[in-house]
Amino acid sequence: MVTMTKESSEQIDELFVGIRLQLLQIRQSDPEIVEELKSLLTQLEDSVESLVIDSLRLKSLEKAAKKKKVPRERGS
Repeated sequence: MVTMTKESSEQIDELFVGIRLQLLQIRQSDPEIVEELKSLLTQLEDSVESLVIDSLRLKSLEKAAKKKKVPRERGS
């Protein structure tokens, strides 16, 4: 299983910043396309943010489960 680390989260943020900076440069030549791309980028950011949150929740639940893990008694 792959979990999000702080470093990978920062890399994702940097990628989105880079894309937005490139869109600013393109805006001068085709503002209509840039607006459409910005909308799609916002949707993608929302999806990625949701995945990051889910990953962090899962990681937290796994840690909590490990702390509560008690060996089961065998046989009856």
